[in-house]
Amino acid sequence: MIRPTRMSGGVAALALALTVTALLLANPAAALAAGSLALFLLWRGWRFEQDLAAAAASLTVAREVDRTILRQGTTATVRVRADLAVPAGMEIRVRDLPPAVATGDAPRSPPGKAAAYTLRFMAPGETAFGGVVITASDAFFSRNLVCRRFDAPQIRVFPAGTAENGKGTGAGSGDAEVDRRAALAGQGIRGFRPYLPGDDPGRIDWKVTARHDAYYVREPAGLEGGSPLIAVDLPARAGDPETFARFSMAVSGAVEGAINARDGCSLLVVAGGEVVRFLPRTQDIREAFSALGGLAPLEPRAPLYRAPGPAVLAARARVAGRGERLGTILAAFAKESPAPFAAAVRAALGRADAAEVRVFSLLPAGDKSHLLQIVHEAKVRGMRVVLRAPDGAGALPGIDAVEVL
Repeated sequence: MIRPTRMSGGVAALALALTVTALLLANPAAALAAGSLALFLLWRGWRFEQDLAAAAASLTVAREVDRTILRQGTTATVRVRADLAVPAGMEIRVRDLPPAVATGDAPRSPPGKAAAYTLRFMAPGETAFGGVVITASDAFFSRNLVCRRFDAPQIRVFPAGTAENGKGTGAGSGDAEVDRRAALAGQGIRGFRPYLPGDDPGRIDWKVTARHDAYYVREPAGLEGGSPLIAVDLPARAGDPETFARFSMAVSGAVEGAINARDGCSLLVVAGGEVVRFLPRTQDIREAFSALGGLAPLEPRAPLYRAPGPAVLAARARVAGRGERLGTILAAFAKESPAPFAAAVRAALGRADAAEVRVFSLLPAGDKSHLLQIVHEAKVRGMRVVLRAPDGAGALPGIDAVEVL
């Protein structure tokens, strides 16, 4: 949709003022000036649309992806260049539209200049790019125009650690993304890409090469030391679907990255004061994604801190009895209830044996005492705590760093 700039808004305001003047003072000159300004704006809008349509008709896009066959959760580097004829007086920027199953932001770049960015593919299947967005503006109007016809190349994403035909490692002759073991312990296959001069011929994958009639090489994914604990705080209610989708993809990407870059990871999923799932020190990406499968907002079955009802209060008052000191009566009401959540978190941190806790939360309004409990137990053990939350959601006391989702 076409949007006016400040200049066109000022011209429209002037035309409106002249119209009011013409009506109040019966001034033909003011009415003529107001009509002229209105016609001028209409003409500028029509001219802007014509120039933008001509620029879009001349658009060509060249896009390269370093791997077109890869595994769910892995990354790929995209280089894109858009060329078009820019009309006089118009400023244009072009931005690539990633596939719907990928997470990553493409930069805006002027026509004729190549841009590079990284995508992470979070869902299996065949997918394509969404095209490009042309952002055009002149002195009076601006508009974003989506061009969907530029969707090449096609990307094939296989589920993490599974074969294409679903029969497991080594089954069939398809170009499946499997977790083949290399000579280095813990090293698997991160993806496939076309063969380039200078590549080791021993890395050529002959199954993929035979299917596509072009040489493809395997890209290994090594592992390093370290084992973080990833804590996922499920929101109680469904909010913005886009925000929760970004939250889920960030969690999946963190788990994938931790397993690929380190010596496995531990996974703790909580909903309020309740531990939903706990997976200690896993190096199996399929096991981790299975534990994360079906993440959705979950209403806690019991809050971490609960107010006692009238019957409990009356029983405590009877226990204190008449004639007791005030301190004895207050102590009857101040007895601490058992904290199973704190004990569960303490046990999980002990089994995880991690040096760092990464807390993923949307930080919705309401009780955050369960997150404070996690942070407290981690700091007692001398662990570093990193919070991943949406921009502007706030922070938690005691954490070491905050990163935006």
